[in-house]
Amino acid sequence: MNKASNLAFLSAIVLPLALTACWRGSASGLADKTPTPSKQIVPDPAGGSPALPSVGNATQPTDGAVATPPSGNTAPPPAAETGTPPSTGSGAPTPGANGTPPAGSTANPGAPKTYSWSTALFGAGGYITGITYHPSVQGLVYIRTDVGGVYRRNPGSSTWVPLNDDLNRDDNQLEGAASLAIDPNDSQKLYVAAGMYLPSWGRNAAILRSSDRGATWSRTELPIRLGGNSDGRGTGERLQVDPNKGSILFLGTNENGLYKSTDGGVSWSQVPGFPTSAGATFVMFDKSSSSAGTATRTLYVGIAATSGETLYRSTDGGTTWAPVPGGPAGLMPVQGALDGTGRLVMTYANSLGPNNITAGAVYKLVTATTTWNNITPVAPSGSLPFGYSGLAVDAHNPNTIVVSTIDRWSTGDDLYKSTDGGATWTGLNAISTHAAPANPWVGAYSGGSLAGKMGHWISDIDIDPFNSNNIMYNTGYGLWESNTLGSATVAWLFNVNGIEETVFDAPLVSPSTGAHLFTALGDVAGARYDTNFNSISGYYSNPDSTHYSVDVAELNTNVVARTTATNALMLSSDNGITWRQAAAITGFDAGRVAVSAAGTALLWVPGGMPALYSTNGGASWAASTGYPVTGAVHSGRFFNPVADKVANGYFYTYDFSAGKILESANNGQSFAPIHSGLDVLPAWSSQHQLASVPGSVRRDLWLATPNGLWHINGAGAAPVKIANVQSAYGVGFGMAGVGKTYPAVYVSAKINDVFGVYQSLDAGATWTRINDDKHQWGGVNYVTGDMRVFGRVYVGAARGGVIVGDLQ
Repeated sequence: MNKASNLAFLSAIVLPLALTACWRGSASGLADKTPTPSKQIVPDPAGGSPALPSVGNATQPTDGAVATPPSGNTAPPPAAETGTPPSTGSGAPTPGANGTPPAGSTANPGAPKTYSWSTALFGAGGYITGITYHPSVQGLVYIRTDVGGVYRRNPGSSTWVPLNDDLNRDDNQLEGAASLAIDPNDSQKLYVAAGMYLPSWGRNAAILRSSDRGATWSRTELPIRLGGNSDGRGTGERLQVDPNKGSILFLGTNENGLYKSTDGGVSWSQVPGFPTSAGATFVMFDKSSSSAGTATRTLYVGIAATSGETLYRSTDGGTTWAPVPGGPAGLMPVQGALDGTGRLVMTYANSLGPNNITAGAVYKLVTATTTWNNITPVAPSGSLPFGYSGLAVDAHNPNTIVVSTIDRWSTGDDLYKSTDGGATWTGLNAISTHAAPANPWVGAYSGGSLAGKMGHWISDIDIDPFNSNNIMYNTGYGLWESNTLGSATVAWLFNVNGIEETVFDAPLVSPSTGAHLFTALGDVAGARYDTNFNSISGYYSNPDSTHYSVDVAELNTNVVARTTATNALMLSSDNGITWRQAAAITGFDAGRVAVSAAGTALLWVPGGMPALYSTNGGASWAASTGYPVTGAVHSGRFFNPVADKVANGYFYTYDFSAGKILESANNGQSFAPIHSGLDVLPAWSSQHQLASVPGSVRRDLWLATPNGLWHINGAGAAPVKIANVQSAYGVGFGMAGVGKTYPAVYVSAKINDVFGVYQSLDAGATWTRINDDKHQWGGVNYVTGDMRVFGRVYVGAARGGVIVGDLQ
């Protein structure tokens, strides 16, 4: 039940707002068609790629993401993210209670630690953009994602294996899999067209190629960008291997026409006979037009346009191209499939998707006569707008077709199945059941029940070529699989074991007692992990939305707070087992919260508002003074609140726009600068972390920025910049080493020109890299240790998910 709050006065003295305190329990274009000279691209002689500036990994950049300019910003990524930090001058640091590391600290040259790496179970939590069953090996399946790379499921296994964890921070955008291709005649071959963003600040794309099913990779850099996390990422496969001659591949780009390779993807040339500024939605070979060992003669390419020619065909192996006349007006082909009887089935929409689609259809083209047949299951209307996207044709029965709607928000999306070539259709929602026993968050995310909920952003469907009853379809949050497509009831399971795509909006929190880990995630809330990282029972089911922060009182870990995209502040008095809504705001986002060391004070910084503090468990709030003016959480002008983990009632914030740390010594009531001259960061490159050391002394702070790493070793100590740390993105603490009293320090950083996760057991005097080149996860922002398990480290992977590292 909601109660009126005594916060009404704030609307007059702070900002026009409605702020109420609530108490309730909770259990928890084709203009250019002129051929141009061929452009030849060859791989880097060393087989690698040049170092490129770090950029973003999420559609909407956040402070917790690898930095990306805001939408529409074409400025290049900052040199500060990859360059050498500026000189900090000289001068001896002021000694602190725990000693200050010498200015010449270096990475530890000693014997490396051996780590085992696993994931804390959540289960997908992001957009899976494509599914590919291998046609010659039963049980071999691949998926691609928009920001988390590609995964493989091996025959006989139920676990998905990530294949791009070797990508480092500079290559983070190659985690955006714009398309995936297999060689139907060589099950070891795998290709990925990798690239995430299309604006000028995006990293150029690359072709990743593997001869061992993705265990190892070679790379060819391309002079163009691809949109693995851009509009159209859920369309058909743009990269294809010639089914008759595997050395030939074609790549349909987002906005640069068509590219071809004749040497197994090693080198690429732009196809001169194809419109050079066209965007493609799919590339398809007609295997029947040639024979084994001879280049396939007939190919089709769908065009990302709703006017003019939207489908092209070549009958000479891709040398010349001509538009296929006809087709539905005002729509673009999204996916296509040849049914083996001379018919090309296609789904259509009026936008690339996955959003803003309001019209669509399903058509079948008789390729020999160019005859078009409208086989749309249900036509969209003005009162019920949607399109069509996903498409699968049974390899054993061309009359069995399954398609999906997309963006049918008012009644929910559906899959339609036909067993008579599209003459009649059955909606599968009405005869489906869904279950996610290992991932209870899915039910909460679906409104509390999975009944009648097929999911959203359904853009791909695949039927197992070996088993017509086995089918998968994607959603914006994961993958559903059934083995009963031919039954009266189609039973779906959320088979995502091993897939982790969640994105972090805030630092990972590992307190000294109680649960070992708390997370705050984009889109799908977050979770509390007690001692079992293979269970998601601690999922924050209420509210189920993006979470902006979570914090725990270090000296009284029963007190936990979190903030949500529903503009609510949630509190727990039992270490996150149960929750109540302490406050909510209207017209602003809920920002972030910090909890004082003993849990007696809360500092809440709603996005776009002055900071607020409470000393009575959120029953009433007052405006703080001196806190820097902050914008919305994702504005690039948000300043994070941090609680001192030792001294109760002390709070801090880092004003990165001015290079200052401010402190409150009175429960957040007022703030004043205590240190200046620190790194000044641009708004759109604001990834940093200010952290207080638990079990140390008051004002023992570490500051990670893209320009380096700073340590303030207690009250009265001056900030010291740690040498040889070129960039740092997150910092945290864990159990001290044997014979040590100061906690282990963990950073995600670039030290001596090497990106990695590093540990220091001597307060930053020396550093040891604890991950290896096979475990880089597209880069790391937030990282922390565990104060109860020596050596354990929690890593917020840029490709998604929490990685748990333990000493072997």
